[in-house]
Amino acid sequence: MKALRKMKEGKGNLAIEEVPIPEIKHDEVLMKVWAAGVCGSDLLIEDDKHFYKAPVTLAHEFSGVAYKVGKEVKKIKEGDYIVGDIETPTGWLGVTRDGAYAPYMSMPEKVCYTVPKDFNLDHATLTELVTAIVHIMQERTSVKADDFVVIVGPGPMGLIGLQFAKIRGATKVALIGLKKDKKRLEVGKQLGADYILYSDEHPEKKIMDLTGGKGADYVLECAGAKVGDNIVGVQHAIDCAKRAYEGEGGKGVIAFISLWGEPITLNVDQVSLGQLSIHGCWSWNGSDTWQRAVDLVTRNVFNFDPMITGRYELDEWKTAFKNLRDGKDIKALICPNGRDWL
Repeated sequence: MKALRKMKEGKGNLAIEEVPIPEIKHDEVLMKVWAAGVCGSDLLIEDDKHFYKAPVTLAHEFSGVAYKVGKEVKKIKEGDYIVGDIETPTGWLGVTRDGAYAPYMSMPEKVCYTVPKDFNLDHATLTELVTAIVHIMQERTSVKADDFVVIVGPGPMGLIGLQFAKIRGATKVALIGLKKDKKRLEVGKQLGADYILYSDEHPEKKIMDLTGGKGADYVLECAGAKVGDNIVGVQHAIDCAKRAYEGEGGKGVIAFISLWGEPITLNVDQVSLGQLSIHGCWSWNGSDTWQRAVDLVTRNVFNFDPMITGRYELDEWKTAFKNLRDGKDIKALICPNGRDWL
């Protein structure tokens, strides 16, 4: 079978290579891939700015059908529609263990989760993103009812975070992006953003105006945006958060999920002076978070359709990657078995 792989260390070095269909162990499932989402971390691996173990087949956002199961597999049956946790005992799928930019992928049963057979598998492909957002905004930190929330970055993570903030009762949500993000910001408005703000128009001042000078209760930074030498996304997050110059601190909560792949420079005086609470967020709490995410996704509480803007076959991967880099797509899916094989 053909697979898109990071062949060796260094910038670039991605190629489609002929590899054997994986042999599965007794406790593993062989999945026939429906779709794999193109993630910003895939682009960072291509740029050699994210950890990986080469050679490796990329893609860690996926859905598919259980094609074959090992003899010790109990809960997954052949023909089940499945998604899965990327963190396996032998490596991260699509990062240090072969992932889903291939017609077939193997994974342990313990990281597999079923979705209904009448469920949209394109939507199921985004379960990993929902898992991350649930961990960030419910487990690692907590968006509360009546919070004024700011989302910095209108990419897939930001758009899912926007919807989850509304689910958790946020009164108002502001979405910040660049002028080149117009398409994404329009989708954000469609998905429930109360305010659309542009990065180059002093969004922190507008947030202060909207909150009576207090600032946002909760800020999710998921842009990783760099304009020239300025890391604008993180600075916006710090500058928009609610400050507590006197008394009890921790009034403004900031959650970081972005990766930059290089050192960054920030003005963090307001973190100390404003007694802000900053949380680095990554991964999830294992099966507990995944079960919550699968439940939310399969109850259709998220609107994914406006976010999925491109579907590509495996040999079109260069176009998919470029369109994502250029902002032409919000979430691109690669379909290694063809677009509509089910």
